[in-house]
Amino acid sequence: MNSVLHRAALLVATLVLFSSAGAETTGTSEPAGTSSGVVGKVGNAIVRGAKAAANGVERGAKAAARGIERGAKAAAGGVERGAKAAAGGVERGAKATGNAAHTVAEKVSGSPTPPSSPGK
Repeated sequence: MNSVLHRAALLVATLVLFSSAGAETTGTSEPAGTSSGVVGKVGNAIVRGAKAAANGVERGAKAAARGIERGAKAAAGGVERGAKAAAGGVERGAKATGNAAHTVAEKVSGSPTPPSSPGK
């Protein structure tokens, strides 16, 4: 990407130089020193702009990489929390089923027995 921007900047600078050379041959009344000074400044501005654009692209790529990394970490954390919640739900469901079975057994047998917890 850097080389593409650099080539584009050089192409624009070349076009500016050719257009100023063409203006001088057509007989404009500008002094030669002023025209070449402006062309040099424009060329320098183009080079600075190309460097700034390249730095912007580089910074954008780094930011995107950081965003992807953070997103992956968040997704992993979400999966872990989901697995813990599912395990807790299964445990609560098993306990509720055990309690319900105990209650039904008491009603069927008619004798009260002390409740036993399945997990302990």
